[in-house]
Amino acid sequence: MARRRDHRPGGKRWATTATTDGFDSFSARLGLGQDNLLAKSGYSPGNYISRQPQALEDMYRTSWVVGRTVEVVAEDMVRGGVDIQADMPQDEVGALLRQLRISGVPGRLADAIKWGRLYGGALAVILIDGQDLGEPLNMETITKGAFRGLFVLDRHQVTPSDEMITDIGPMLGYPDSYTINTAEALRGQKVHHTRCIRFIGVDLPLNQRRGEQHWGGSVVERTYDRILALDSATHGAANLLYKSFLRVIGVRRLREVLAAGGKLEAALVKMFTMIRQTQSNEGITLIDAEDSFNTHSASFAGLYDALQAFAEQISGATGIPLVRLLGQSPKGFSSGESDLRIYYDTIATQQEDDLRPALSLLFGVLSRSLWGKPLPEDFSFDFRSLYLPTELEKSQIATADAQNVAGLHTAGLLSTSMALSELRDAGRVTGRWTGITQDDIDAARRMEVAPPLPEGEDPTAGTSQLLGV
Repeated sequence: MARRRDHRPGGKRWATTATTDGFDSFSARLGLGQDNLLAKSGYSPGNYISRQPQALEDMYRTSWVVGRTVEVVAEDMVRGGVDIQADMPQDEVGALLRQLRISGVPGRLADAIKWGRLYGGALAVILIDGQDLGEPLNMETITKGAFRGLFVLDRHQVTPSDEMITDIGPMLGYPDSYTINTAEALRGQKVHHTRCIRFIGVDLPLNQRRGEQHWGGSVVERTYDRILALDSATHGAANLLYKSFLRVIGVRRLREVLAAGGKLEAALVKMFTMIRQTQSNEGITLIDAEDSFNTHSASFAGLYDALQAFAEQISGATGIPLVRLLGQSPKGFSSGESDLRIYYDTIATQQEDDLRPALSLLFGVLSRSLWGKPLPEDFSFDFRSLYLPTELEKSQIATADAQNVAGLHTAGLLSTSMALSELRDAGRVTGRWTGITQDDIDAARRMEVAPPLPEGEDPTAGTSQLLGV
């Protein structure tokens, strides 16, 4: 139905008329406007699983599909690590990455992402020795050795404050602080939002987010019905195996025998005991001439296709390809490589959105804790690709890199120290040229700034072997 303006003299200002937009068939009862099963279907507010932590924990502990759905993305987001680009000594870069691992940051971030996906939200609290968690984080007051790692809390272990952030920025409108309500060591402790790294599962619209105390939804929620379907079908298939081959014997006057009991019933039981003992693949079934014997077998045709369809729907809902989610080998002509590349692109997007702000803050904290100084202004980092090249691809990449660097060095566009540095950096992907050390680069740099050699001496002597040209 639709409303239109009535322009007839004396007519009403608005009139209601029937519209025929959209597909509809009254005679066939097709379309959402007709009385059919499809038209009676729809979506309604339900008992959201995100609000049932006990049910989520039971599913996580007992369903391997739920476990993989929650864990795979969290593991992949931190698995590759990062490469740092900054105007700082190489040993400091190595110390920064080493301290990141020693402090357990990648593992704790993976835990926070994991519980954020399971419960719909989680926090990783930055622990600074000697500082009050309830006060805003002040980078200038972080002393050497003060960083003590991250403390992970899921959304049900903290209570967000009613006071919202009013400062203009990405966290505008979110809780200003959180109170720990379950951790024994820090029960009742208030934590300022600047010390918290937030992770959520599924981002929700504003009204829904308010209903979840400014958290998100569990990733299990969108796949809940499909996971139930897959598990139910799997268990049903397992039970079907016990009934895949049934033997049915028809006994004359069975009711009378059972009603009489006594010797007649004992004789019947004895007969079937004998049948079970003598019947095998090569044995016989001995019955009375007036009895009947039939077998019934179940067909499993199409069962695998049904299970595969449920698994594919879960894969589509989670955005994780089957080869990564369930460990299934690709079927047909597909190698699964294109699916993994698309999935890794999705992980890269999530790393930029969720991990980059967190690691940028943590690297600043680590620098203060290691050396008592801030990071260089040009400090940046890139996430390493999750796609690992094969040995053949590594060899091809290494050959191309070596030829390009050697050509630029020969043309005078790269100095010897720069060429060595480029080869060493390229070797992080291919595993080649691991023997080039910082001392080799520094020695080449000193030769470049050394005074001119006497006439007749080769200025490149001793460096060609380092470059391999």
